Amino acid sequence: MADPVIGATVQIVLEKLLSLTIEEVRSLRNCKKNLRMLTKYVSIIQAFIHDAERRQVNDKAVEEWLKMLERVAEDAKNVFDEFRYESLKAQVMNNRTKLMEKVNNFCSHTAFKYKMSRKIKSINEDLRDINQLANNLGLQSLMVPSRQMLPIQETDSIVVASDVIGRDKDAAEIKEKILNMRKEVVLCTIPIVGMGGLGKTTLAKRIFNDQHIKQQFKKRVWLCLPEMVETKSFLELILKSLTERKVEVQSRDIIVKTLQDALGEKKYLLVLDDLWRVDSTSWHEFMDTLRGINASRGNCILVTTRIKQVASTVAVDLHMLGKLTDYHCWSIFKQRVFVDGEVPEEILSMENKIVEMCQGLPLAAIVLGGLLFNKDKHDWQAILDGNPQVAGEDDLRENSIKKILKLSYDYLPSPHLKKCFGYFAMFPKDFEFEKDQLIQLWMAEGFLSPCQETTVMEDVRSKFFQLLLQYSLLQDVKLDELNNITHCKMHDLVHDLAGDILKSKLFDQKSAGWRYFGWDSPTDQIDKINEPGRLSTLFWKRNISEDMLLSFQFLRVLNLSRSGIEELSASIGKLIYLRYLDVSYTKIKALPNSICKLYNLQTFRVNDCYFLRELPEEMANMISLRHIYCNHRYRSNMQTPLNMGQLTSLQTLRFFYVGSEKGRRIEELGRLKTLEVN
Repeated sequence: MADPVIGATVQIVLEKLLSLTIEEVRSLRNCKKNLRMLTKYVSIIQAFIHDAERRQVNDKAVEEWLKMLERVAEDAKNVFDEFRYESLKAQVMNNRTKLMEKVNNFCSHTAFKYKMSRKIKSINEDLRDINQLANNLGLQSLMVPSRQMLPIQETDSIVVASDVIGRDKDAAEIKEKILNMRKEVVLCTIPIVGMGGLGKTTLAKRIFNDQHIKQQFKKRVWLCLPEMVETKSFLELILKSLTERKVEVQSRDIIVKTLQDALGEKKYLLVLDDLWRVDSTSWHEFMDTLRGINASRGNCILVTTRIKQVASTVAVDLHMLGKLTDYHCWSIFKQRVFVDGEVPEEILSMENKIVEMCQGLPLAAIVLGGLLFNKDKHDWQAILDGNPQVAGEDDLRENSIKKILKLSYDYLPSPHLKKCFGYFAMFPKDFEFEKDQLIQLWMAEGFLSPCQETTVMEDVRSKFFQLLLQYSLLQDVKLDELNNITHCKMHDLVHDLAGDILKSKLFDQKSAGWRYFGWDSPTDQIDKINEPGRLSTLFWKRNISEDMLLSFQFLRVLNLSRSGIEELSASIGKLIYLRYLDVSYTKIKALPNSICKLYNLQTFRVNDCYFLRELPEEMANMISLRHIYCNHRYRSNMQTPLNMGQLTSLQTLRFFYVGSEKGRRIEELGRLKTLEVN
């Protein structure tokens, strides 16, 4: 199967190779010729990418050519990242000694020059062969202009409707059932059933946040889980949601009693969103337990599901959610596209085509609106004429929404944005994404273009998120007091698309080209990774051994947050490509000094590590650091490492203990954007 993201991957890496500005590299006498050849080959190969992307769908040889190119491009990226590391290392050594004449520039070492020259020469030989193979395959050299990054109108890209269009009747019927159930009923279940994209979750949220519902149910819990887990785990999830604390106890009896105390005699509403699988025996056991925990009458469980059999297992009376009328689909579409509600005359002629494409699905109207927003009539006509509607039953209509979602992805205006979108699949469905964290992960992976990496992070962050919102690929936005986006979510069908985009690179036991190991990747299968040295991202929930750590030598991202680690191996300092490290919410007691040798590290997160009492003394050596997150609620006596002001790229410092001695003075931090001071 063709890899939909491989073209974007290759394009980004080739752009990086063409934009090399490391003066030390260019100054290497033995490398100049090889660099010129590399630039030449890359420029030629770039022109083949568009034709190769188009042909890989039906031509296995072209697909293999792209994979070969991707592999060589990644090797080249590693070579120049290694060079960058050595350059930064020399800079640190010079800063430490203050004796520039005594520290020879690493570029003067004959062995290093030879090593670099040999590696670049080898890459050139591979690129030459790939170029020749492109000619043999008959690939066309096409210069395709990139899509224009349209101006962002922030007030239009975050559209949050106060009401759910076209669902008033459904909302009223479900509220009526909830608020007026029979008096003798202790616990009832109401399933909302319908295909993906109909707005089941949106409707459930409207009911969940309704003022009458809030008055009636003093305890409300929202859970998103695809399948029914065993009762004890289910009760733990409910208790965690109610108390907003991690459940430490193990005994089911204690969990039941604790949950009983948390609920008291108050009525509760429990929403189970997007339930896919349920076992009848387990469900009835769960219901009996809940009835025993709280015998007060009038409690309710609201379930959303695409599967009618699941709904029939949990209840007899189902609420079948139908498709929207053409009028309501057009209303949603207009709300997304036209700020003032006025539709230009030349667009009105396209109304029938648009509503036919929507197939009564609100998500289709939302995403199609995001796709056509800010585009001219010519673009509208090209998109609509090239994508005929799909009529028919639910499965065909779901195929229609998937086509619209894929179309929205295809029209993202840059390969960088496409890579950023695919990365959402690293996280589970219904995950609440922290905007800053995502941007930092994208930066670590190199998804932002070279010119963007030198731009202030906040500017890039705003543009990329606004574009994804504008294309209606993100939802459920949270804002801070200054109306800046802080968090967001992704519709499960959109998440499915991100998974399809990333699946050839995300570990799932079926692919061979793994680059990413996400939260949902099977931890007991990690030893099956056939090339651990090519893994770029590792999200890990367990202890990590030294051997395992060293096997992933090219990691750019290591996320150990909420894992079981209590210590971090000193070998961490050998991961010279690492740009993002997160050890938050762990029982780690100390950080090895070798961590200060991570000269490429951009983001370091060490939030809520209760047992950690100090940070390494030489953190000022980590000269690429842009963001340090160190929640200090438990560490009133922790000292800030000296000379943090030397970190000239630093944008965020979540703690700083001001002192009078040099290295801890507030005026030394003039470049910071975010600072918390003690």
